[in-house]
This record gives sequence, C-alpha cells and structure tokens, in this order.
Amino acid sequence: MLSLEDEALATKMIKEMLAEDVLLYNIAEGIRLDCVSLSEEQLGNALMKALENPDTNDFDTGVNTAAAMLRDGVRLPGWLAAFAADVLQGKRTRPAKRGPDPYANWMRDYAIARAVLEVSARFGLPQYTNNELSNKITAAQIVSDTAELSLNVVHKAIQKFGGQISQATLPQDKTS
Repeated sequence: MLSLEDEALATKMIKEMLAEDVLLYNIAEGIRLDCVSLSEEQLGNALMKALENPDTNDFDTGVNTAAAMLRDGVRLPGWLAAFAADVLQGKRTRPAKRGPDPYANWMRDYAIARAVLEVSARFGLPQYTNNELSNKITAAQIVSDTAELSLNVVHKAIQKFGGQISQATLPQDKTS
C-alpha cells in the first residue's frame, strides 16, 4: 500500500511523463551518456530497408528525407536518389493505407509503458498482475487511474514494449 505522500508523488510523476516527449528525451539522454549510438549509416540502412516495401509512414519518411537533403545541397545516396526519381516520374506512388495506422498510439503507449516502469522501480511495486481478482496495488493500476485510461490500454502498452525500455535514464533525474 502506498502512503498518501507516495501516491501524490507517483501521480505527479506520471502526469509529467505523459505530458512531455519522453522518447525523445530518452534518446537524447542515451546519446549524451553514450548508451545509444544512432549513426547515419544505421539510420540510412533502416530507411533503405523500409523503402523496399514501404507503408505510408515509410514512404513519407523517404520523400521528406530526400527533400530535406536536396534542399540542404547534400548528395543523395544511390538508393534514395533512385527512390526520389521514381516518385518524381510517377513510377512509385504513396501506398494506399493498409488498415488502421499501427503507429497511431505508439508515442502514447511508449509514455504509458515508461511510466509503469518508472513507478514500479521507484516505489517497489509490481508492474502489473495477471490475477484480475488480486487486491495488490500495481504500477499499471496507478498509471491507469492517473491517466484516466482503462487498465486494458495500459496492459497493451506494457505488452507492446515488453522489456525494450531501458531504465538507464529516468525523467525525474533530469538536470536543469
């Protein structure tokens, strides 16, 4: 059971995490701490692979990347130049949307999963319980109540990110 003081602190922490861009902060902090290295080569390879069979988001990223590079006078790699030329000549068109956008709630779900992880670590609570009848307080329940989301939405966010989120950088540890 959390004390009223801890519950208020957890609620404040969750609201702050859900209001800010946690993912971009985590990436920037990881790069600053040398935990994450996103090289241009890695980003280029990921985009090249995505453009082999792009969905609408991949296509838009390819077009916007090529346009930005051209505006800045940067030479396009051969694969991106071929993609841009195909788009300009009408040989490639933006793919039709295939069902619901799989990224529609991606950032929200990341922030939710991160909030569950942080509350769990900070207050020594289990992230969630598989027992619907349990009266145990979990980080997922606190995030659900604070964010006014169903527990099912919070559980799906946790499942989506599983163990992929690192505890290396905690938003509350920011240095101002």
